[in-house]
Amino acid sequence: MRTTRPPRRPAKRHAERRARHPELSLAKARGRRTRRKGRRDDGTRLAPCAAMRCSIGFVTAVALIAACSGQAASTLPSSAPSIDVVSPPPGVPDRGDDPAVVAIHAVGAPLCGGALVAPDVVLTARHCVSLPAGPFACPSDNARAAPPLRAPGSLHILVGEDVSTAAVRARGRAIRAPASASMCGADIALVLLDVSIDDVQPFTVRSTGAAQGDHLRTVGWRLLGRAGEGVRILRDHLLVAGASPTELELDEVVLGAGGPAIDETTAEVLGVFSRSSADRLRAVYTRADAFVTLIEDALAESESAPPSPRGLRKAKKGPADLGANCAAGGDCAAGVCVATSGGLEQYCSRSCAAYDRCPTRFRCQRSRSDAQVCTKT
Repeated sequence: MRTTRPPRRPAKRHAERRARHPELSLAKARGRRTRRKGRRDDGTRLAPCAAMRCSIGFVTAVALIAACSGQAASTLPSSAPSIDVVSPPPGVPDRGDDPAVVAIHAVGAPLCGGALVAPDVVLTARHCVSLPAGPFACPSDNARAAPPLRAPGSLHILVGEDVSTAAVRARGRAIRAPASASMCGADIALVLLDVSIDDVQPFTVRSTGAAQGDHLRTVGWRLLGRAGEGVRILRDHLLVAGASPTELELDEVVLGAGGPAIDETTAEVLGVFSRSSADRLRAVYTRADAFVTLIEDALAESESAPPSPRGLRKAKKGPADLGANCAAGGDCAAGVCVATSGGLEQYCSRSCAAYDRCPTRFRCQRSRSDAQVCTKT
């Protein structure tokens, strides 16, 4: 049996409502036109944020306003620390952290640094053990040949924290250097000693190099204004700004040549200081891993027995002075001094990031100047 559908009744209540409030119908029509055309009543175009008609909560509204204005919606917490930064860091006196960093002195030559890698073997820069021939620049199409090496016996090895109190502990008996005709990319050498320095734990040379973006510690000698005086300087958490197969570029102010670049965590040697970069804004280090065979051959010539680890002075592993008291960034090895609790506590720190984590008992926190630094937990 076929049924017939009753006729639709007009929406009486809606009709009565529109009759009583005609402005509602007008608003709806205008809203449809606005959504369809994205324009105001006067025909002008709406901004993208104004054209979107959606129901949003308070949090979403705040985010939308921030997106339209281009400003961050969040603010730093009141507990954010303030910092004083010196970049690149000038360095601090190395008071016993790296006893295996020695000084190399030759008559008529600037003081150089070196790293003890065996009781009777020192790793240094080649130009530190060569006859004077003036400064050299790299790269260069006409890079001059490496100058001849000095007589090994003319090299004096000093052990100590400053030149005035350091003691001459040994002299050179042989020098081993690359066969390269130029020092560009090959400014490295090893000095075999006539006497073993057996009260210091030698460094280990890492067979794999650092990469761009890593952070290293450097130790070198800073000469003072008075002749014959100098102090061993330590810098921490220096950025490796560039790397090539034979060299590393670090963001640091240049110190005396020959000093080592060291892994902060393991205290292994990764290179020796060679020269300033072409723009003089960075320090160039010759990579140790590029000359592993040369280093292994020199160590094979060592005449000393492996030292007993008991009673030896050893290099410090980990951050040099993180958490130590400071008044300014220049007081810290990494050039960062943090002030928390309204300045009631100030201590040395360093930069950090997602890929550059803070050590144990420290966390990465954004400072009032928007830089990320390690703060105490």
